[in-house]
Amino acid sequence: MRAAVLLSVFLLVAACAPVGPGTDVAATNPCDVGQYWTRYYNNTDQSGTAVLARCEYSVGGHFTGSPAPWVNADGFSVDATGSIRFPVAGEYRIASMSGGVVARVWLDGEQIFDHADTRDWGTDLATRNVEAGVHTIRVSFLNAGGPAVQEFSVSQTARGPVSTNGNYFAANSFLNQPLPPNPPVDPRSPYWVAALLNNPSIKTIDVNEDIWTTAVYHAPAGTPTRAVTVRNSGKSIDVPYLPHYRPTQDSDAHIAIIDDTNGCEYEFQSFATESMSAIAQATYRVDTGSGGHVSGPAHSGGELSYLAGLITPEDVQGGVIDHALRFAIPINAPTYVYPGTRSDGTVPDGVPEGIRIQLDPSLDLRTLNLSPFQRMVATALQKYGAFDADVAKSFSLTARSVIDGTRYPTHIEDLPRELIGQLRFLTPSISSTDIQLDTADDGVCKQQR
Repeated sequence: MRAAVLLSVFLLVAACAPVGPGTDVAATNPCDVGQYWTRYYNNTDQSGTAVLARCEYSVGGHFTGSPAPWVNADGFSVDATGSIRFPVAGEYRIASMSGGVVARVWLDGEQIFDHADTRDWGTDLATRNVEAGVHTIRVSFLNAGGPAVQEFSVSQTARGPVSTNGNYFAANSFLNQPLPPNPPVDPRSPYWVAALLNNPSIKTIDVNEDIWTTAVYHAPAGTPTRAVTVRNSGKSIDVPYLPHYRPTQDSDAHIAIIDDTNGCEYEFQSFATESMSAIAQATYRVDTGSGGHVSGPAHSGGELSYLAGLITPEDVQGGVIDHALRFAIPINAPTYVYPGTRSDGTVPDGVPEGIRIQLDPSLDLRTLNLSPFQRMVATALQKYGAFDADVAKSFSLTARSVIDGTRYPTHIEDLPRELIGQLRFLTPSISSTDIQLDTADDGVCKQQR
């Protein structure tokens, strides 16, 4: 009974009549363009009435239990149909990461993927030339038992122009775009802000510049290469490497190596110098990419680059941060919104990874007792915001690690806890079709083999 009531509530919120069995779902999709009308069933054949139906900004997640309220932890199925805007005509990459599920994907009625083996964990990739306009995407998946992973994106393959101000990633990357005036606030924002304020592990907004961040190295032309074994894929990758390269000295052991000859950037999680191995790895184009990646590498929570939103010594030297920041918190959900394409969160009704926050722009920072560094960071949070990139035990932002020899002209300080109450989580506004996402089939950069 409660499931039926919940379904009715969602339908009323969407201002539409209930959808009955056998109805053409695409024709009755009540969601806005850019959202997916997602129905959850407590069976594996999508028969009968959905126990939950709602509009969602992305498809799926990483589920070790129930994927949504009133839905079985095992023996469930999901059917999502979206009217998605393709902003420009051209080539788009369709990516579907599946594990423990049977998954199928359609674009305008053409079946793109039929992932039938639940034991086969991996990312299916395809490209299609698509005209500009609104197109129908459908993603359907089922899980008979055990962990269920289904993560999906459709993104542009065209790369962006190189930034002229020294920022990481393309000039048109979502990271390098200021927020518009008065962006809409997610209706769940007060609940999430309260959860952060009530979390006893959060004492400040940490700004990590030593551990729990990333060491960054630039490899000039002529740098020798070394093979690195990647344990979660069973493959290896040859990257430029010098003996003094070291990861951060924490259990994440993050390191990023930028090949200065072509802009290829290689990121590793749990990098071990003695064995030249890592748990996970992803490759990005730090010059013409967006900072996002299709789901698959599993090297970071939302598959956003370690450099996406990193505070740099150049930022601090100039006294201005002209890009979005990255943050990590302990209350992330197992779901994501774009530009994130994955989540390592586990909190039901938590924050989807990839979401953007903003410090209230009406807050007069001059009235607060902030240092010049703190005011610079707070100003960036007002103008550019920050993207949820990972799970952490505390609330943290990241600055380039000093382990790689980086030196800052001033002390890197945490932000006062009181600013958390002035944050708001914004309504997702980025569709995966709006952006470019890197993949493991890039023809320029080295990839795992």
